[in-house]
Amino acid sequence: MIGYLLSDAKFWTAVAFVIFILVTYRPVKKILLKALDEKITSIKNKINDAKKIREDAYSLLGEIKVKKENIKKEIDEIKKISENKMKINLEEMQKKLENQLNRKKNLVEIKIKQIEQEAINEINYKTTFYTIQTLKKIINIKINDIIHQELIDSALSDFNKN
Repeated sequence: MIGYLLSDAKFWTAVAFVIFILVTYRPVKKILLKALDEKITSIKNKINDAKKIREDAYSLLGEIKVKKENIKKEIDEIKKISENKMKINLEEMQKKLENQLNRKKNLVEIKIKQIEQEAINEINYKTTFYTIQTLKKIINIKINDIIHQELIDSALSDFNKN
């Protein structure tokens, strides 16, 4: 049976195959393991890079959230400041308007008092003028009456003397 195996080509093919496998197993194994190790290292590096990118992304996300909150706070502060300024400006404008209205009211009151005083002065002037005119007429009438009376008395006394 061993003789048969030694003369069979299939046996020698199998032996050659086994020897080929044994001879090539170690270098092929090293090459395959090296390639697999490189691939594993590459994948680990990519995983580490991905983790680092993820950590950076979370860090950036945290920074962005903080900045967003800060911006919201700044916006709220600016809003409050703007509202306060608007209130102050509105109050100032109201005060200015009130002051202008009060000044105009005072000017109108002064003008009214001036017009009233002018009217009173005019009335006093005309009253005085007409009173003087009336008194002149009365005095003239009285003087004329007195003069007439004296003339009459003088004429009568002249008449009585004659």
